[in-house]
Amino acid sequence: MIEVLKARYATDIFTTEPEAKARSMDMGLNGSVHLSTYDGQAVYMPAESHEKYMEYYEPENGEEYTEEASTEALEAAIRAIIEAVMKQQPTEGKILKIDEEQRIIYGWASVSTYKDELVVDLQGDVIKTDTLHKSVNEFMKGVRVGKLNHQGEQVGQILHSFPMTKGICEALGIQSDKEGWITGYHVTNDALWDKVKSGEYAEFSIGGRAQKQEF
Repeated sequence: MIEVLKARYATDIFTTEPEAKARSMDMGLNGSVHLSTYDGQAVYMPAESHEKYMEYYEPENGEEYTEEASTEALEAAIRAIIEAVMKQQPTEGKILKIDEEQRIIYGWASVSTYKDELVVDLQGDVIKTDTLHKSVNEFMKGVRVGKLNHQGEQVGQILHSFPMTKGICEALGIQSDKEGWITGYHVTNDALWDKVKSGEYAEFSIGGRAQKQEF
C-alpha cells in the first residue's frame, strides 16, 4: 500500500507552485493546490487540501489507505524529491536548516557559481563572487537587518555570515561545488517565525542596488 502511495505522490509533488497548478489542471481540479512540508522543506501538491487530494483517487482493490500509511508515504516521497532537487540545483536561497530552539534559519543566501559556472538568477542576472562578497562585507559591518520582502519593520537579523570561495574552501578543507554566501538568520518576529515553521516561507531573498554590466 505504501509503495503505491509513494509512486503516486512522486508524480504529484512539486517544488514550485506553477508546476503543481499545471498538474491540478490536468487532474480536473481547476488549478487548486496546497502546501505540504517535511523537515522544514515546502512542496506543492494538487487539490485544495490533502484530504481532497486523497478523495480524488479511489483506493485500489477496495483497500482503504490509513492515515499512518499516507503520512509515511508522503514523507518518504517528499524527502526523495527534495534530496534529488538538492543534488541537481545550487539551492540558492533555500532554508536548509532550522534551529527551532534559537529561532535561527540557515542556508545559502546567494549562490554565485555552481560547478565553476556563473549562476543565473530569476531576473536573468549574475553576481560575480568577489562583487557579492564586497557588498556582503559592507552590509555586515553595520546593518545586518532583515525585513519581510525588503519592506517595513525589522523582523530579524543576520547572526552568522560566511563567504564561500574556492580559496577559502581550500584553506579550510571544505569541499563544495558552490561559491556564494552562507547565512544564519535570527527570526525575531513571531508571525514570521510561525510561517517559517509551517513552510510558507522557505527561502531567503537578498536585496540591494546594483549597476548592471554586459560581459
